[in-house]
Amino acid sequence: MKIWAIVSDFPKVTETFALANVQAFRRAGHQADVFHIKPFRSGEIVHPEAQDIVDAAKHLGYVTPRTLALAMLGCLRSPVQTMRVIRRIFGAFRTQPKHLGISLMLVPQALAMGQMARRAGVDRLYAEFAGYPATVAWIASRTSGIPFGFSAHAHDIFITQGLLDVKARRAAFVRTISEFNRRFLVQKAGVPQDKVHVIRCGVSPDRADCDLPEPPSGAEPFRILFVGALLPRKGVDVLLRALAHLPKSLTWTLQIIGGGSQDTVLRQLAQSLPEGRVTFDGPQPSDKVRQAMSGAHLVVVPSVEGAEGRSEGIPVVLMEAMAQGRPVIASRLSGIPELVEDGHTGRLVPPGDVQALATRIEHVLSNYEAALRMAAAGQARVRSHYNIDQNAAELLALIKGA
Repeated sequence: MKIWAIVSDFPKVTETFALANVQAFRRAGHQADVFHIKPFRSGEIVHPEAQDIVDAAKHLGYVTPRTLALAMLGCLRSPVQTMRVIRRIFGAFRTQPKHLGISLMLVPQALAMGQMARRAGVDRLYAEFAGYPATVAWIASRTSGIPFGFSAHAHDIFITQGLLDVKARRAAFVRTISEFNRRFLVQKAGVPQDKVHVIRCGVSPDRADCDLPEPPSGAEPFRILFVGALLPRKGVDVLLRALAHLPKSLTWTLQIIGGGSQDTVLRQLAQSLPEGRVTFDGPQPSDKVRQAMSGAHLVVVPSVEGAEGRSEGIPVVLMEAMAQGRPVIASRLSGIPELVEDGHTGRLVPPGDVQALATRIEHVLSNYEAALRMAAAGQARVRSHYNIDQNAAELLALIKGA
């Protein structure tokens, strides 16, 4: 079976789950490729194991001659469906000019992609996000006849619910990553309950074959790790402020892996902490991230709700850390409590609460044996529920049944 997985940005180091799914589809014997809506991100880190998928990725410009020619063909083949699509877009976003403009801008590309996929013999279209990728898949499906389904992760459903019910009704399935999202889709977005399937993201099972960390000995500091984009919704500023509240008797270091718009601001904030305690290592390939996790005593994911309702789903970095047996502290946000059960598989704090985060960090570092017991339970949970091979197989079954 030939599958095209549709994403917006590509490649994107913070969306490794999209590549992991395509890799799993290929391992299962299918021809799976990525179609990316936006131009190729040439400056992004590409993990070595994903290079062949990146090299084979498909793309069409928004208004190139090829796009317009294929779009015209799609429109001529399905004029009624094309007009219905445009009318639906206007109806869904009449009070949201930004989303209206972008959605209309995508129509030629989506029409063209449908015809391109039809010529290539594509059997299924799968959108990795419920926002613009699902819009492109919906339009392409309506005008090419190729079945489609889509996944719903986080801010792709929280920012706007426009068109969600329309796309869901036309889709063969809607996959989402948490029970939190399932309730949101049904109750807030009007998505038919029988269309929604909860299938977690996950990590490779060999990642969960690690020993638990040893407590620091002697003068060795507690090594704290943050991995993620340096964006406001990631809450790195909350973490840095929390560290300032720790007792001076605790010796710690913080390693920050990732890049983003808040880099300069966060470096300035870190200057208020003891010199040499915080390092900024920028974006790193997957092997370097795993190496950093294997050396960490604690991984912190201090996410907060961002602008326009942007929020985490269940961060893959938490799955990676727990798979490697690292104690974790995370925000009680979105679907995170389904993975990090407070007091059992890790620790939770209210989003943005500096003092609560400081208290939790101090408690973990001062009671590390208890933290290791939770880490062992967390590792077991990832093994049983967040196995990428099992979960990708479930997703593939939905795609095949479309």
